[in-house]
Amino acid sequence: MCSCNLFRSIFTLIIFLSSLLEITRGDTVTQPSISTLVKESQNITIHCKYDIAAGYTPNLFWYIQDPDQDPQLILSEHSREDIPPRFQNRFSASHNKTEKIFHLNITAAVLSDSATYFCALSPIL
Repeated sequence: MCSCNLFRSIFTLIIFLSSLLEITRGDTVTQPSISTLVKESQNITIHCKYDIAAGYTPNLFWYIQDPDQDPQLILSEHSREDIPPRFQNRFSASHNKTEKIFHLNITAAVLSDSATYFCALSPIL
């Protein structure tokens, strides 16, 4: 008996996230280096915390990297119109400037969401 249905309904959403990316002036993005098991159609939040030098406003981004592919932009804090069709309606970000967090929210996860996710920032001068 094949457990194919179980295999389809449960998959690993790899969230191998760079644990600490440093940018000039000591700006940082911190993500947990974990893999998460998610059931198909389940919602998930991928966490990102940042720190940036005083006086600067961050431009925040989320990228996805599928196996054997280059990273692809999912969304940017300041430009929501350019979200690729694959991510529209299911991918969003929540930004709390006080806590300096920029979490990625995925609604109704599907098997093709299984990938590596990166949070990044660029200071706006």
